[in-house]
Amino acid sequence: MAQPYDLVPQPESPRLPGKVGVFPGEDELIDAVASDLFVQASTCVRSFGDFHLAISGGSMIEKVCMRLMVDPKFRSMPWSRTQLWIASDPLDLGEPALTATRIVREILLDHAGIPRSQTHVFPVDCALSLEDYQREVCEHLEWRERGHDRLDFIALSLDQDTLYSGLEPVDSIEQGTVVSRFRSAQGLEHAAMTPWFVSAARFVALLAGGAECRDRIASLTQRYASSHDAPGVSLIDGIQCWYIDRNILADGSES
Repeated sequence: MAQPYDLVPQPESPRLPGKVGVFPGEDELIDAVASDLFVQASTCVRSFGDFHLAISGGSMIEKVCMRLMVDPKFRSMPWSRTQLWIASDPLDLGEPALTATRIVREILLDHAGIPRSQTHVFPVDCALSLEDYQREVCEHLEWRERGHDRLDFIALSLDQDTLYSGLEPVDSIEQGTVVSRFRSAQGLEHAAMTPWFVSAARFVALLAGGAECRDRIASLTQRYASSHDAPGVSLIDGIQCWYIDRNILADGSES
């Protein structure tokens, strides 16, 4: 007779807005993000002729980009039709970091086949430069039919100080502002796409893998449960999807 054994309870999915995917490990999480990004890219190129992608920095974003380049099932990723933007990046680095700009320049630009003219990184010299960046974003999107003039996919990694790019409500930012400067929880000055602009995106992917994301997921779950302290992004007509490594929920940090 078989000996009885205890079943290990599976962690409960955090109560977050949109779709929440909890994956057995980092590899499955990365594959899911890469697959969804690939589908969105292929669909948008067929529909509009191009694909507008914005990324933050962080190790998870780097791994997704590497997966898209080396996995044979993503061989037909339309990099040559991709317009690549920065969703959030620090402007005053005290030490080398895995920023979105570094991922673009050291990984994607050299190896993915994206034309240099289609990669758009934040300028860091003065406030006026961000206005120029905003103008550049709008000029590229205005070629699309009204209602489709928005970013197709925004990938935000929660494993760095990039979480609060478009997620934080900022009362001082006027509607219509695409990018703005802000100071992060760690005191670094960032440039980031605003909640108003992120909320218009077709697909927003939020990646949480690694122990450093545990407290952030717990905090966000509590904040979304509070109507007066909820983060600023509320997608108008798009998909918001959380990709969470089950291992970061193992200690009961989930709701």
